Amino acid sequence: MKRPLDLTQGCWAVLDARAIFRVWLGIGLCWLLLGMQVLPTNKLYHQGLIAFAWLPGLLALLIVPEVRRNWDRPLLALLMLFASWTALSVFWGGDAGRLKVILYVFLAANAWVALASFDSRLLWRLVALSALLTGLLSWAALISFYGWHARPLGDRVVALGHLDHTILASQVIGALGLLLLFLREYLPARMRTWMWLVACLGIVVFLLMSKSKGPLLAFVGALAFACVCRPCRRTLLLLCCGISVAALAVWLMPEVLLRGGLSYRPQLLQAGYQQFLNHPWLGLGVGADYRLPVAELKTFFEHAHNLYLHIAIRFGAIGLALWLSLQLAVFLRVLAWRDSANGLALCVLYGFSAIALFTDGIGPWVKPREEWFVVWLPLFICLAMTAGLAGSARKPVGTYLEEDSL
Repeated sequence: MKRPLDLTQGCWAVLDARAIFRVWLGIGLCWLLLGMQVLPTNKLYHQGLIAFAWLPGLLALLIVPEVRRNWDRPLLALLMLFASWTALSVFWGGDAGRLKVILYVFLAANAWVALASFDSRLLWRLVALSALLTGLLSWAALISFYGWHARPLGDRVVALGHLDHTILASQVIGALGLLLLFLREYLPARMRTWMWLVACLGIVVFLLMSKSKGPLLAFVGALAFACVCRPCRRTLLLLCCGISVAALAVWLMPEVLLRGGLSYRPQLLQAGYQQFLNHPWLGLGVGADYRLPVAELKTFFEHAHNLYLHIAIRFGAIGLALWLSLQLAVFLRVLAWRDSANGLALCVLYGFSAIALFTDGIGPWVKPREEWFVVWLPLFICLAMTAGLAGSARKPVGTYLEEDSL
């Protein structure tokens, strides 16, 4: 005799699975955002991403139909087009070993989509808390660098963990700092006042002591972009504060912040453009090496220090058009969501990324490292927002009441 189907037991199994995925992916999200600031090696960072983000995200994609439904199909199609063109470039000079990085990007993006599908509010709270911890860790880095290690104040500070490159560390901390500014309402109530302010100051001081002109310019430019997207008293006040702090820093430390002029960026742009003209349509291929001469220094640079020009050199005009199409699609969504708190946070992150990548960036297809925070993080958050909105649209009313009580 067959036993009757116990629907209640099946429902509880689904709920338990969702709870497990929420915790598992939540750990992975924090690992992705904070791991480089606290872990000693990049290898350990990658291993944690596999265990806590990519694996549960992949299982959720296979097991839970909601995750598959919540992918932003137009963005996915554009990303796949750019990835396909990257893969094709192997046939005219690329490095086939770089193709595995494409899989890393998709796995990371899927982890964001999965967590947003299960609990969008938890995702935003974890992003806000990670940004807050970044501000506190910035103070720890400053104290360690100038106090514990007794480095002169004229030296450029580096962050903790394996964020040992000043410019790249500034990009990571600048990106998370902007999220902290605009995601304050997602923090627990007791963290929204003095702790939030101390964390914000830590990020500003770190950026100033890094003496990195590109991230500083991108930070202020992102605040200006926020004013364009959503002109209001708050964004105007933040922009005025950003401009005032930057002007004061230039006035107090002109020999430090203005050193090196434009850091040979015009010469690199010219040399990169000449390199692009050698293979204007197809490019050199993914992972292909090239060198750009700078006569004043009597040396060569291995990349253009401009992501857009770097993509044009590696993937040609066709590859650049595909990348810009993907960025345009993200931009259109940014404008549509600018009236919400998390939408405005995405606005400033997008602006920071777009400006920062004009002065730095070695390409999109690299292993998870500092560049991901300006190259891929805006896309990941955009996909998460789409997934969260799609999931909310299908939830019963009682679910919102349950989430708001968290």
